[in-house]
Amino acid sequence: MNQFAHKTGIERFNQPESRKLEFKQAFPKNATNVLKTIVAFANGAGGEMIIGVTDDRKIIGVEDPLLIEEKLANMVHDSIYPLLSPFISTLCVDDKVILIVRILPGTQKPYYIKYLGLEKGVFIRIGSTNRHAKTEIVALLQQESIGISYDRKMDSSKNINCLDQKSLDIFFKRMGHSKYTNEALTKWHILKKNNGDFFPSVMGIILFGKQEMIMDYDFAGIRLTKYNGTGLSNISETKEYTLPISMKIEKICKDISYFLQKESYLDGAKRIERTIIPEFAIREAVVNAIAHRDYRIKGSSIKINVFDDRMEVISPGILPGNLDISDVGTGLSECRNRSIVRILRRLEVMEELGTGVARIFVLFQEKKLKKPSLMEQNQFFKLILPQVREYEERTDRIYDLIKSSQGLKASELAQLLNAHRNTILQDINKLIQLNKIEKIGSGKNITYKTVD
Repeated sequence: MNQFAHKTGIERFNQPESRKLEFKQAFPKNATNVLKTIVAFANGAGGEMIIGVTDDRKIIGVEDPLLIEEKLANMVHDSIYPLLSPFISTLCVDDKVILIVRILPGTQKPYYIKYLGLEKGVFIRIGSTNRHAKTEIVALLQQESIGISYDRKMDSSKNINCLDQKSLDIFFKRMGHSKYTNEALTKWHILKKNNGDFFPSVMGIILFGKQEMIMDYDFAGIRLTKYNGTGLSNISETKEYTLPISMKIEKICKDISYFLQKESYLDGAKRIERTIIPEFAIREAVVNAIAHRDYRIKGSSIKINVFDDRMEVISPGILPGNLDISDVGTGLSECRNRSIVRILRRLEVMEELGTGVARIFVLFQEKKLKKPSLMEQNQFFKLILPQVREYEERTDRIYDLIKSSQGLKASELAQLLNAHRNTILQDINKLIQLNKIEKIGSGKNITYKTVD
């Protein structure tokens, strides 16, 4: 057992429980609950179980950590199949010993609790909870462990007539071919061959399918909704985009741009209007959602919501493989739908894997826009692109502080907002020019209050 006497790493105790993190006050008497968490971590992106911390993150430590470690190691060895090897360490904080159990993503999925059996003993992590994996999820975990991408799966209930000829013609012309055969479609994994017959793949249907002939794939479409204000209560307009989705990316991006806030700039003598959110970010958000959503989740489509202050893209499915939120935008990438990504890249609508989100963050920083945010919520991934500049948000906060206090100095505002005094003074001058606040006094005694 490794021991650490330093407080490095305790910042994680302030984090909420998540897909990769769980806290236990003490080693549970019910061994099944611990085993469910370990199995769920192994079947997903891995994770840590920290024992000796209460729900309100008070560190209470554990009694006899060596005994708990031995008990836990034996329990995992005897009760989980295939064999798992947890990494167990301790952290000493204020003379209290915390047990940290680290589980790596498994390479032989699905893992299950032996005495519950394969049918009832497989668990997956959804948010901060462990869920029993249904039969179809177990099958997908088996495919994942041998490297089979779900989008290449054959749908034998459909036939080649379900594919949109016009969309296929456009794709192959871009590849430099005026004609193509079923064998060519098979090479691109658009069709799958089985006993001499050809059937469309999941990817073939999603990117090139005729919606009217494949109504059971309506979940693979996209819904765009414009809201008035910043909440969900006032819908202005909704648009639906059905299959074939690969041919509708331009239309979707154009409609999003129509709903977004605009700004103008001069190009010589010509005034140009553009969206506050960079055009690249709009396209990348849409394409990433199509490329990386989990098409195994058939109850939900991709949702794009436009508010007065932001754009949100909500995609079914958490991050694939071993990826964590902190990895997004760093260049690390894992591909859930290999064939879909391959087609979108050949259509030249998708960036190199791992580079698109990083470029979005750079563009937002260059335009001094509020930083985009990413989050996982249950079985969904959300990307939020603000259409508010950092200084606009700060100026609003300055106004609110002055309004609530009536008599604040610039130095006090700088301290409250953790900003340089000169930056605060620039924002104050903007508010004065807008006749929203006024200056009272002179010299070192200058304060500010809102205009009645």
